Amino acid sequence: VGKMHEPKDMPGLAHFCEHMLFLGTEAFPEEAEYKRFVKRHGGKCNAFTSDSKTCYVFDVAPTHLSGALDRFCEFFRTPLFSESAVEREINAVDSEHSMNIQADSRRSYAALLLDANPRHPLHWGSGNAQSLREEPKKRGVKLHSEVVKFYKENYTSEDMTLAIVGKEPLDELRQMVTERFRP
Repeated sequence: VGKMHEPKDMPGLAHFCEHMLFLGTEAFPEEAEYKRFVKRHGGKCNAFTSDSKTCYVFDVAPTHLSGALDRFCEFFRTPLFSESAVEREINAVDSEHSMNIQADSRRSYAALLLDANPRHPLHWGSGNAQSLREEPKKRGVKLHSEVVKFYKENYTSEDMTLAIVGKEPLDELRQMVTERFRP
Protein backbone atom coordinates (compact mmCIF):
# COMPACT_ATOMS: atom_id res chain seq x y z
CA VAL A 1 0.00 0.00 0.00
CA GLY A 2 1.35 3.41 -0.91
CA LYS A 3 0.46 7.03 -1.46
CA MET A 4 -2.04 6.23 -4.21
CA HIS A 5 -4.14 4.35 -1.64
CA GLU A 6 -4.53 7.29 0.74
CA PRO A 7 -7.31 9.87 0.50
CA LYS A 8 -6.22 12.76 -1.72
CA ASP A 9 -7.33 15.21 0.96
CA MET A 10 -4.84 13.70 3.43
CA PRO A 11 -1.49 13.45 1.62
CA GLY A 12 1.13 11.72 3.71
CA LEU A 13 -1.26 9.36 5.52
CA ALA A 14 0.45 6.24 4.08
CA HIS A 15 3.87 7.56 5.13
CA PHE A 16 2.52 8.49 8.56
CA CYS A 17 1.12 4.96 8.95
CA GLU A 18 4.57 3.57 8.11
CA HIS A 19 6.03 5.65 10.95
CA MET A 20 3.36 4.62 13.45
CA LEU A 21 3.92 0.91 12.88
CA PHE A 22 7.42 1.21 14.39
CA LEU A 23 5.98 2.50 17.67
CA GLY A 24 4.88 -0.55 19.59
CA THR A 25 2.59 -3.53 19.36
CA GLU A 26 0.48 -5.45 21.84
CA ALA A 27 3.22 -8.08 22.24
CA PHE A 28 6.05 -5.50 22.34
CA PRO A 29 4.49 -2.26 23.61
CA GLU A 30 7.67 -0.23 24.17
CA GLU A 31 7.98 2.25 21.33
CA ALA A 32 11.62 1.59 20.55
CA GLU A 33 11.68 -2.17 21.22
CA TYR A 34 11.93 -3.32 17.60
CA LYS A 35 14.64 -0.85 16.61
CA ARG A 36 16.54 -1.46 19.84
CA PHE A 37 16.44 -5.25 19.35
CA VAL A 38 17.64 -5.05 15.76
CA LYS A 39 20.44 -2.60 16.60
CA ARG A 40 21.51 -4.55 19.70
CA HIS A 41 21.95 -7.61 17.48
CA GLY A 42 24.09 -6.01 14.80
CA GLY A 43 21.39 -4.92 12.40
CA LYS A 44 19.49 -1.97 11.08
CA CYS A 45 15.94 -1.30 9.98
CA ASN A 46 14.14 1.23 7.85
CA ALA A 47 11.12 1.75 5.63
CA PHE A 48 9.92 3.89 2.75
CA THR A 49 6.58 4.70 1.22
CA SER A 50 6.28 5.16 -2.54
CA ASP A 51 3.29 5.72 -4.80
CA SER A 52 2.22 2.08 -4.86
CA LYS A 53 3.91 0.37 -1.93
CA THR A 54 5.48 0.65 1.48
CA CYS A 55 8.61 -1.37 2.00
CA TYR A 56 9.92 -2.35 5.44
CA VAL A 57 13.47 -3.71 5.58
CA PHE A 58 15.77 -4.99 8.27
CA ASP A 59 18.87 -7.05 8.73
CA VAL A 60 20.11 -8.63 11.93
CA ALA A 61 22.78 -11.07 13.08
CA PRO A 62 21.71 -14.51 11.79
CA THR A 63 21.31 -15.96 15.28
CA HIS A 64 18.67 -13.32 16.07
CA LEU A 65 16.48 -13.57 12.98
CA SER A 66 13.76 -15.37 14.91
CA GLY A 67 13.55 -12.65 17.58
CA ALA A 68 13.50 -9.91 14.96
CA LEU A 69 10.70 -11.67 13.10
CA ASP A 70 8.77 -12.04 16.37
CA ARG A 71 8.79 -8.26 16.71
CA PHE A 72 8.40 -7.40 13.02
CA CYS A 73 5.36 -9.59 12.39
CA GLU A 74 3.45 -7.78 15.12
CA PHE A 75 3.50 -4.58 13.01
CA PHE A 76 0.98 -6.34 10.81
CA ARG A 77 -0.99 -8.11 13.52
CA THR A 78 -1.36 -5.89 16.60
CA PRO A 79 0.06 -2.37 16.15
CA LEU A 80 -0.76 0.00 19.00
CA PHE A 81 -1.19 3.27 17.07
CA SER A 82 -0.68 5.09 20.36
CA GLU A 83 -2.46 8.44 20.41
CA SER A 84 0.40 9.83 22.49
CA ALA A 85 2.76 9.28 19.54
CA VAL A 86 0.67 11.13 16.93
CA GLU A 87 2.09 14.64 17.47
CA ARG A 88 5.66 13.38 17.69
CA GLU A 89 5.33 11.45 14.45
CA ILE A 90 3.66 14.34 12.64
CA ASN A 91 6.77 16.33 13.57
CA ALA A 92 9.05 13.50 12.36
CA VAL A 93 7.25 13.32 9.00
CA ASP A 94 7.31 17.11 8.73
CA SER A 95 11.05 17.13 9.44
CA GLU A 96 11.65 14.57 6.67
CA HIS A 97 9.51 16.67 4.32
CA SER A 98 11.54 19.80 5.09
CA MET A 99 14.83 17.96 4.55
CA ASN A 100 13.76 16.48 1.21
CA ILE A 101 11.61 19.20 -0.36
CA GLN A 102 14.46 20.59 -2.50
CA ALA A 103 15.69 17.21 -3.76
CA ASP A 104 15.81 17.02 -7.55
CA SER A 105 13.69 13.87 -7.58
CA ARG A 106 10.93 15.61 -5.59
CA ARG A 107 11.03 18.64 -7.86
CA SER A 108 10.80 16.42 -10.95
CA TYR A 109 7.84 14.61 -9.42
CA ALA A 110 6.10 17.92 -8.69
CA ALA A 111 6.63 18.97 -12.31
CA LEU A 112 5.12 15.69 -13.53
CA LEU A 113 2.03 16.31 -11.41
CA LEU A 114 1.42 19.72 -13.01
CA ASP A 115 0.09 17.91 -16.08
CA ALA A 116 -1.49 14.88 -14.37
CA ASN A 117 -5.19 14.13 -14.52
CA PRO A 118 -6.63 15.41 -11.20
CA ARG A 119 -8.89 12.35 -10.98
CA HIS A 120 -5.90 10.00 -11.06
CA PRO A 121 -4.83 8.79 -7.59
CA LEU A 122 -1.27 10.01 -8.18
CA HIS A 123 -0.66 13.06 -6.01
CA TRP A 124 1.97 15.08 -4.21
CA GLY A 125 3.03 14.48 -0.71
CA SER A 126 4.90 12.39 1.78
CA GLY A 127 3.12 14.45 4.39
CA ASN A 128 3.92 17.44 6.53
CA ALA A 129 2.44 19.28 9.49
CA GLN A 130 0.03 21.14 7.21
CA SER A 131 -1.42 18.03 5.55
CA LEU A 132 -1.43 15.82 8.65
CA ARG A 133 -2.30 18.27 11.44
CA GLU A 134 -3.66 21.60 10.21
CA GLU A 135 -5.86 20.59 7.27
CA PRO A 136 -7.53 17.62 9.06
CA LYS A 137 -8.14 19.86 12.10
CA LYS A 138 -9.88 22.46 9.89
CA ARG A 139 -12.19 19.72 8.58
CA GLY A 140 -12.83 18.24 12.04
CA VAL A 141 -10.96 15.05 11.14
CA LYS A 142 -8.95 13.19 13.77
CA LEU A 143 -5.67 11.90 12.32
CA HIS A 144 -5.44 9.03 14.79
CA SER A 145 -8.81 7.65 13.66
CA GLU A 146 -7.86 8.09 10.01
CA VAL A 147 -4.55 6.22 10.31
CA VAL A 148 -6.22 3.31 12.12
CA LYS A 149 -8.91 3.19 9.42
CA PHE A 150 -6.29 3.39 6.66
CA TYR A 151 -4.34 0.53 8.22
CA LYS A 152 -7.41 -1.68 8.66
CA GLU A 153 -8.57 -1.08 5.10
CA ASN A 154 -5.22 -1.42 3.35
CA TYR A 155 -2.81 -3.58 5.32
CA THR A 156 -4.13 -6.98 4.29
CA SER A 157 -2.16 -10.18 3.85
CA GLU A 158 -3.45 -10.56 0.28
CA ASP A 159 -1.57 -7.42 -0.67
CA MET A 160 1.70 -8.17 1.11
CA THR A 161 4.90 -9.86 0.05
CA LEU A 162 7.63 -11.01 2.41
CA ALA A 163 11.15 -11.82 1.30
CA ILE A 164 13.49 -13.45 3.80
CA VAL A 165 17.12 -14.56 3.71
CA GLY A 166 18.66 -16.56 6.50
CA LYS A 167 21.21 -19.25 7.26
CA GLU A 168 18.47 -21.78 7.99
CA PRO A 169 17.31 -24.30 5.37
CA LEU A 170 14.39 -23.11 3.23
CA ASP A 171 11.85 -25.36 4.99
CA GLU A 172 12.86 -23.92 8.36
CA LEU A 173 12.65 -20.33 7.07
CA ARG A 174 9.22 -21.10 5.62
CA GLN A 175 8.07 -22.46 8.98
CA MET A 176 9.42 -19.39 10.82
CA VAL A 177 7.40 -17.15 8.52
CA THR A 178 4.25 -19.26 8.49
CA GLU A 179 4.13 -19.43 12.29
CA ARG A 180 4.38 -15.68 12.61
CA PHE A 181 2.45 -14.33 9.64
CA ARG A 182 -0.43 -16.77 9.37
CA PRO A 183 -3.75 -14.88 9.53
